[in-house]
Amino acid sequence: MNDRPMSSVSDDVVELRPHTPTSLEPLLRWKNDIEIQRLSDDEIHAYSREQVAAMLERWMRPSEDIVHLAIALTGRTEPIGFLHLALIERAHQRCRLGIVIGEKELWGRGYGHQAVVQAVGHAFNVLGLERITAEVFADNPRSARLLEGAGFVQEGVMRESIHRDGRRVNELVYGLLRHEWRKGRT
Repeated sequence: MNDRPMSSVSDDVVELRPHTPTSLEPLLRWKNDIEIQRLSDDEIHAYSREQVAAMLERWMRPSEDIVHLAIALTGRTEPIGFLHLALIERAHQRCRLGIVIGEKELWGRGYGHQAVVQAVGHAFNVLGLERITAEVFADNPRSARLLEGAGFVQEGVMRESIHRDGRRVNELVYGLLRHEWRKGRT
């Protein structure tokens, strides 16, 4: 298995790259956006500049079990979102994927799809993983479509997984296997 860290991957439009201090301002904005929090976080609360700066500092440090990346449009300095390959388990050759496109005016333009496709290629081709999972809240159909469009298959439902606004919300569990991904590319 190749253990090279991810430096930068891009196509003609979207680039995945390590975070830099230029991620701070957009992350601070996104982490405090209620709509983004509702779609991607278990809990909704305010984040201080210090909290986000500490988070970004952790994200910029190399790690054995997580890869944090900024999503940017090719040629643009400031990121439009972020992505991670988390809970990387080398023994089981698996990880969990998470993604946020923070610039809401760019939602629905395919940038999330391109970022996921690049991250999946890195996970399978460079990290040598065999399985990627992702979870989305059942009330976030856009994320479900994003995963399905990238080849993920819904594998289950974690019923009433979180409590929000006085009600229980399900989480959908998605998975993608390397051999399915290869087959879909041919």
